[in-house]
Amino acid sequence: MPVEAREVTRDTRGYIKLALDFLENPKTAPMSPVTKLKLIELWIYCARNRTEGMVTATQARRLVPGRIREVFTVARCWHHHDCTTVTACQHGACTPSAPCGREFFTMHDYERHQSLHGPASARRKDTRGYLKLSVDFLENRKTGPLTPVTKLKLIELWIYCARNRTNGVIAASQARKIAPPRIRDALTMAGSWQHHTCTTATPCQHGACTPNTPCGHGFFTMHDYRRHQTHYLDPTARSEQARSAGRKGGLAKAANRRDTASETASVPARAPASNAGASHNSQVINTSTPVSSLPYGSDAWEEKPLPPPRPAPRPRHGGDEVADRLNAAAPEIPTTPAMRRRVLARLAPDAVAVLADPDAGAIRHAQAQAELDRAEAVIDARTEYLATADVVEKPDIDRLFDPHGDHGYARRMAAAHTPLPTPDPVTPGERRAMAYRLARDHIDAIARHGGTPPGPAREALRAELEALLDSGVHQDRLRTELAAMRETGMWAASKLRERLTKAIA
Repeated sequence: MPVEAREVTRDTRGYIKLALDFLENPKTAPMSPVTKLKLIELWIYCARNRTEGMVTATQARRLVPGRIREVFTVARCWHHHDCTTVTACQHGACTPSAPCGREFFTMHDYERHQSLHGPASARRKDTRGYLKLSVDFLENRKTGPLTPVTKLKLIELWIYCARNRTNGVIAASQARKIAPPRIRDALTMAGSWQHHTCTTATPCQHGACTPNTPCGHGFFTMHDYRRHQTHYLDPTARSEQARSAGRKGGLAKAANRRDTASETASVPARAPASNAGASHNSQVINTSTPVSSLPYGSDAWEEKPLPPPRPAPRPRHGGDEVADRLNAAAPEIPTTPAMRRRVLARLAPDAVAVLADPDAGAIRHAQAQAELDRAEAVIDARTEYLATADVVEKPDIDRLFDPHGDHGYARRMAAAHTPLPTPDPVTPGERRAMAYRLARDHIDAIARHGGTPPGPAREALRAELEALLDSGVHQDRLRTELAAMRETGMWAASKLRERLTKAIA
């Protein structure tokens, strides 16, 4: 059903950007429909109130139940902060100089995906496709009465149209794959789409269907899709539009040249020039040949050699390739048996100690072995989740997480979402990789909160951290000191060593 460009009216309502992989994203796919809609509701709240992705703890408790708030925290959909001079929420009368001291949450990567209304800052552009979701979507008179599952299916239909650039047209066979009959009936009753029969007058143009030979199958058109979402032209119309635009541009340039020529011809003749510079200026006005603005008799007419090219700036930290190698040296999922044992030692240190003690009794050994098996299952669940973006139900493994109830699957899902502890570095490469990651996270966190560390600060901090790790300082001690430094906005490498020296003294 082609629509002329003049028939597409602009939708002036506010909107949020919803990524096309929202429903199957590794972070949001395991969530229930109600949880996904609550996450959308928080984004809509931030867009409506222009909070730049911040939600006060009071408002979060009003909008989101406790169990869903825990899911958001585990899935890292938001981050918890305390309102201080370094991280002020600026809600109500709160200012950086006089913080309110209350808790608040910041939505994860909100500045990358949504429109910001504050002063221009370092904003990273999100290059994924998106569809526009109106801020009144949840309480609109058409979509408000729908169930959460039906609302998500409606979003899924819009995402299908945006991905496949169908301009809001969905074949009946595809609609049956996406939505069950009861949801299709609900969308029809709500007027969210209209059913059509594929004929020569209204061809669906799916597959081998053409206006001359319609397939005869039914199809649906999403209501007002072209008013709200991006409209894609077919190749023929796009080529014709490009030719029309080029023709108009060429005519406009020709008219502009004619007007310039007529204005140049109408300029009155100037008086005789009294010097060479004036004569040169009159020649520039009355000729179309480009003349240099350098004075006559100057050696500057001779062609000068171009300056040698400047050497490319040396990338900091050795460039992206070195950073990738450092990150690969200590991955989150242990790839070797030795690294797996170190992760287990941080997950269940008491169990490892009991199993290593030959004097411990048989009962303590059995309890420690059960705890170690549960830690092994955590690593396996995390590995499966990162590899497949899902953790299927496994009754045998679920018993390890909850031997006395039926919530083992939910607890294993939560364990799969939680990152594993970083194993203690042993080799020089692992220590260098940990120093790089700690320095990067520390400097980036200060920059996100308004700090402006100097250019060499990251490399200096990395070298200092590597030296401290080589001298035997534990990573947990370094993380604690770096967190305390971030609270005061410090990033200097020398301050870290001073703090550690004072703590030891």
